Amino acid sequence: MSNIHIMLCGSNDQILKDSRGNESCELIYEKEYPKGAYYIIESKSKYLKVDLDEYIHPSILYIPDGRMVYKIPEGEKLRAYHPDAFKGTYHHVHILTASKEELKMRRNLALNGYDIRDAKGYYPHSDANVMTRDEAVFESRNAIDGYMDNQGHGSFPYQSWGGGLRDDLEFELYFGRKVLIDEVIITLRADYEGDHDIHWESAVIEFSDSDRIPIKMVKTTEPQAFRFKAKEVEWIKLNHLQREMSSAFSALSQIQVMGKDLL
Repeated sequence: MSNIHIMLCGSNDQILKDSRGNESCELIYEKEYPKGAYYIIESKSKYLKVDLDEYIHPSILYIPDGRMVYKIPEGEKLRAYHPDAFKGTYHHVHILTASKEELKMRRNLALNGYDIRDAKGYYPHSDANVMTRDEAVFESRNAIDGYMDNQGHGSFPYQSWGGGLRDDLEFELYFGRKVLIDEVIITLRADYEGDHDIHWESAVIEFSDSDRIPIKMVKTTEPQAFRFKAKEVEWIKLNHLQREMSSAFSALSQIQVMGKDLL
């Protein structure tokens, strides 16, 4: 019996193409994706390296129940992706079982190019209490998609998590299991030309173990790293975000959380 099963389904739940494999599984679909198409990935392993599109960063995902459903973005949602993502008549999907050696290596545990709003059953997963105008280019998922371009705002490659001019913003990142982490790296959106953006000057990183770490940030286009004693957590939150001017926007281009799995 195979370990991995990939199914591409249409909007009527009909299976358009499927493939099976053991430690590795590939599927090639040589047509345009129909409206409403989605993937179902089933696996005996809880840790998979997922690569559904060449323009999205391959990501190690934790799938606790061994089943992941991913609806292919379309319409306005595509503004947050590379212009060629999910387009055309050739789609090559590759799923691998993540090895114990990879999982024990220190890496960015926040990376998930396939996170979507209200995603269920796979991690890491992001959320936020506010997303500007409810637009895809400002959804929380943009802050963990692996793209670091930050000197602009709006459509790809400048998608970010933003909440407008609100002062009560909160960003959440869920790992779905306990992981060991020792560093959070924050890349602020830096569309500073014309004073469109202003940097957050301070914030609090809150952890599932009830610890809280206040941080200070500076105006820069570069990532800002905050290291701490290694801790076991299931989630982190970024809140109490403070900026100097209430009339300028602040946003998060990327958050990286460095650590490893506990196996």
